[in-house]
Amino acid sequence: MYLGRFLRIVMTMGAALIVASAMATTPASAVPPTPATSSASNSPMGKSSLLNRQARSDAELREQIALQLKIAPGGKQTSRNEVSYGNGKFVVTYALPGPRAIAGDADCPSGWFCFYQDINWGYPRGKLQDCGTQDLGAWGWKDRTSSVDNSTDSAVFYSSLGGEVLIRNWARRAIAWVGANANDRAEYVDHQC
Repeated sequence: MYLGRFLRIVMTMGAALIVASAMATTPASAVPPTPATSSASNSPMGKSSLLNRQARSDAELREQIALQLKIAPGGKQTSRNEVSYGNGKFVVTYALPGPRAIAGDADCPSGWFCFYQDINWGYPRGKLQDCGTQDLGAWGWKDRTSSVDNSTDSAVFYSSLGGEVLIRNWARRAIAWVGANANDRAEYVDHQC
């Protein structure tokens, strides 16, 4: 008699656990953050509030450019919203002030591969075209990649400090969100050409 009641209680609890687990079947990693949410959780130098959003004014854009040059010295401002390193080897572009650009387009120029700080190709954007492995931290871009666009004819791999390949960006492909495992973790890029 008590055994039967005990078994019913255990069965009811088991059924409740099955229902609860079925309700939570969508993993958090399967759903990208909303476009209004910035991805720069690990922004360099703790300046995420300025680097991870579109400038509201020309003065704020100038602050973003100055901060980029502070984080990664050796660059040169080449236009109102761009900083270039190594005579154009690496270029970082910030969004111009104006109407808020929530989501962008995969707009990497032909022959370059680009990485964006926000999902859906949201600026700022870094772009490279050299072959081989490069340290993104050299340009202040460590742990800042949330979407990528490869406009070259060869693959580009993004990896962590330990060498784990986080993102495989095949030739002529764009990825709107790199996924929870890779978001804001890339430290190196390897252009396979």
